[in-house]
Amino acid sequence: MTSDVIAQGKHRFWMLDLLRGASAVLVLIYHSSNKFPVAYAAVDLFFMLSGFVLAERYGESLLQTGGRRDFIHHRIARLYPVYLVCTLLGAISVFPLIGHLESWSVSAFVASSVTSLLILPAPSDTVLGILPFNGPAWSLFFEVVANAVFLFTGARFRVAVSAVVLSTPAFIVALWHFRYPPGSVWGDIVGGFPRVLASFYGGVLISRLWRQGFRIRLPAWPGWILVAALMVLYSGFILTERKYYLLLTFVAHPVIIWFGLGLERNILFDRIATWMGEISYPLYLVHVPLLILLATYGVGDCYALRNYLGLGNTSWGGECETQFPWSYSFCRCHY
Repeated sequence: MTSDVIAQGKHRFWMLDLLRGASAVLVLIYHSSNKFPVAYAAVDLFFMLSGFVLAERYGESLLQTGGRRDFIHHRIARLYPVYLVCTLLGAISVFPLIGHLESWSVSAFVASSVTSLLILPAPSDTVLGILPFNGPAWSLFFEVVANAVFLFTGARFRVAVSAVVLSTPAFIVALWHFRYPPGSVWGDIVGGFPRVLASFYGGVLISRLWRQGFRIRLPAWPGWILVAALMVLYSGFILTERKYYLLLTFVAHPVIIWFGLGLERNILFDRIATWMGEISYPLYLVHVPLLILLATYGVGDCYALRNYLGLGNTSWGGECETQFPWSYSFCRCHY
């Protein structure tokens, strides 16, 4: 999710930056329209990319003297400033919703003010998710969890294999139990832990295999085919939704990353990819607060709330009637 420079010697894995940026854009479109209905799976791609990047950058230095300290300092510097700014904007965006959403009260807002600063789940169970000020930040909480585990395990091959082998079946069980990719709300938060570890250590495993010589070499131009493939994959379902989602997580994502690693450098592509990688993290965290603010003040149809809060095919500020898996009542939301 973050925009770390991905490099191995003189070879830059520019395609991973491009994938990160393209995925963030697809998530934005998912929250602002009815396009790319499977783009929520991009979160799992972010986790896998993060595992690969951190394994490449810290795999050999993390367990050395000062390695853990440097890792902590770097991750805080990368993650927290952007998160803090977007969370403050998110607080402004959701404050007007107090009294209009189930369990979203002044006391819940105050409690969330404290926990959000620490990137911790809020104690109140609301439809706004475990981090109510900025819904997409739920994945950042689990990113921090994965980083904490990585801090003590490093990128050792056996650890990566063990983590994938143990977390994958637990994640599949959680997916079938909760009927939706878990982790974003209190009702399924327990399933978020195996979810993040399966993809994150999948990325670590890809890094270890790549370093051991399991690699390919390709020209640069197929990179656009990989981006197009990602768009097609997120545009609709094949099989049932859960089976298709698992196919994306454990087959499509690793394959796309693997081919992306083998692309040769191209100056133009490298510049575009670098820019896409840099904007991906702030775009991911800022887009929902902005969409809610725009919709609250009557700018456009509220696709953000339709997808994010489950308001159905309505516009923010009109008559709202909906049935949603979180089972709350939201009506006559006049602003």
